[in-house]
Amino acid sequence: MARDVIEVLNDLIQLDRDAIAAYDQAIEACEHAHTRQMLARFRDDHGRHVVDLSAHVASLGGIPAQTRDLKGKLIEGFTAITSMGDQSALLAMRGNEELTNRQYQAALDETLTTEARAIVERNYGDEQRHLAWIKDALSRKVWEQAA
Repeated sequence: MARDVIEVLNDLIQLDRDAIAAYDQAIEACEHAHTRQMLARFRDDHGRHVVDLSAHVASLGGIPAQTRDLKGKLIEGFTAITSMGDQSALLAMRGNEELTNRQYQAALDETLTTEARAIVERNYGDEQRHLAWIKDALSRKVWEQAA
């Protein structure tokens, strides 16, 4: 049986809220302005995801997820304790974005409304872009380049 659309979207809202908190930790740990700027853009994308998903949940008569769960607090804590500079922050965020990508991809396997599918596809595109940039930044060792 397919999960309820509201449940699927609320799971993604929680995921995006968790990502925002993790990005806050990673940004704080980064030393290079360009890395901080890119991570701030990605954090802002997650904020837009929360707004868009919440609006659709409300339009379906549901109540958008408002709180973070234990998993999210653990992800934020892990990011905080492992992020000491750009390299470790990017490594932590790579893991977080891999999780986010998997969850968005799984949401697309669910039965969604046409509008919900469009939102999830758009957000998943952002997630793929985030992960690609982080992987590229790690391969280029951006922390070794001049600020």
